[in-house]
Amino acid sequence: VFRRTGTTWTNEAYLKAPNAQGSDNFGGSTAFHSNSAVSIYGDTIVVGASFEDSNQTTITNGTSASSNNTALDSGAAYVFRRTGTTWSNEAYLKAPNAEGTNPNGDEFGNTVAIFGDLIVVGAHKEDSLQTTITNGTLVQSSDVGSTNSGAAYVFRRSGTTWVNEAYLKAPNAEGTGVSAHGDNFGFSVSLSSDTIVVGALREDSLQTTITNGTLVQSSDVATPKSSGAAYVFRLK
Repeated sequence: VFRRTGTTWTNEAYLKAPNAQGSDNFGGSTAFHSNSAVSIYGDTIVVGASFEDSNQTTITNGTSASSNNTALDSGAAYVFRRTGTTWSNEAYLKAPNAEGTNPNGDEFGNTVAIFGDLIVVGAHKEDSLQTTITNGTLVQSSDVGSTNSGAAYVFRRSGTTWVNEAYLKAPNAEGTGVSAHGDNFGFSVSLSSDTIVVGALREDSLQTTITNGTLVQSSDVATPKSSGAAYVFRLK
């Protein structure tokens, strides 16, 4: 972290995960991806670690994080908060349906975004068959059946406590069972106020128009593959 006073920049902090281990990719996506795994808003920073390996499926509010390594590449995100000039760990975020290599890890944290007290985290290799939004804490424990369809997760802070607010899936989510690859929904995310946009770089629809409202088209098979799509969600 660097901070400017007038026209002078200085080092303010060096951030590390409290459960840092080799190959976690704290602060970065997979090597060939350019999407952002760090985001800042005011005095809060969120950092993704898409190759983190914990099997935890809950949020840890506070300074600790799991040292478990049985869910390879399930991924995690870390929240840091500044008081004055001092940064500290505020939360350790995991997907409530986090899974490791089966056949791949979800890579939760490959991209992150923060605005105010909201954080959205992408998991472009999540595998759930779900095609609807879950508002509130996700109760579905399994994310198998639609390999690499992808998902995004919304977290909200109240005071210093972070909770799950929503689980976002594309209404035409498809995995590798339909085409050679999954849609990779959650490959990129962005957040402003009450609006979230989620990118799916390998979505395959032939559509060339905008759909305003809820998408009713279920098929996304196109030639050539990977035409891509973006999905807009709004809080009401």
